Amino acid sequence: MQLFFDSGATKCDCILLDEEGRYVSHISDRGINASYMADAEMAAIFRRMRADIPMSGSFSRITFSGAGCGNLANAERVRNAMKDCFQSDIIDVVSDLMGACRLLCAGKKGIVAILGTGASACSYDGHEIVCQAPSLGYMLGDEGSGSYFGKLLMQSYLKNQIPDDVRLKLEQHFQLTPAKVLQHVYREASPNLFFASFAVYLHENKAVPFYADLLTNAFHHFFQQQIDVLQPLLSDQLFLMGSVGYYFQQEIAEVAAQHHFKLSRAVASPLSLLTC
Repeated sequence: MQLFFDSGATKCDCILLDEEGRYVSHISDRGINASYMADAEMAAIFRRMRADIPMSGSFSRITFSGAGCGNLANAERVRNAMKDCFQSDIIDVVSDLMGACRLLCAGKKGIVAILGTGASACSYDGHEIVCQAPSLGYMLGDEGSGSYFGKLLMQSYLKNQIPDDVRLKLEQHFQLTPAKVLQHVYREASPNLFFASFAVYLHENKAVPFYADLLTNAFHHFFQQQIDVLQPLLSDQLFLMGSVGYYFQQEIAEVAAQHHFKLSRAVASPLSLLTC
């Protein structure tokens, strides 16, 4: 039996596969981002997941595709944490972006991006990532992601740049005040997850002109800062993985056309591909 892990900042899925790579079952836990998480935190999540996997003994292969693992030091930290919880001769740790390339492109060229809580993008030649946009995290990058939406929204909210009726509904829905926003951002853990928590609301209200403009601007920023900078651009076909990429695919496709790209495929998670 094999294990395939896919993890972003919000959620980690562990998918049990048979020796032919066919889906058996899966479990989920909180997300693992090696760039922001201590070794002990990662190990605790792996222990919980191991206890829930309906199989004892060793696995023929374990693959972990996760946020922050494009950094070799982070990848080794994840590998070491897994060794303490799982038995396997092969533990392959790759970036979430490489995992997305392998699953979405199936050996073909493409522009691949992950749009979820965070964002990353690359040019893929069918075997390797040949160019990747700088991954700067929610403070300096992540254009087009759920956390980026929330950051733009909270900037507009704190600067009183939201129409009064839209602002009132936003405050009522989230019991929001400027003081609470500043508390979440500067005094509590994981402000990126706080920012990303507004993504569902924005999707539900995307017909509101203010929100429609915010989303369009965010996706233009995504192409300008994450896609247009990729050299060489080996394809005009765009493949997306992640909840934002999936649920906003119509809006993204419209902006993509303006940047001379075609949205070829968008999936919410590897689970939708591995359960086929």
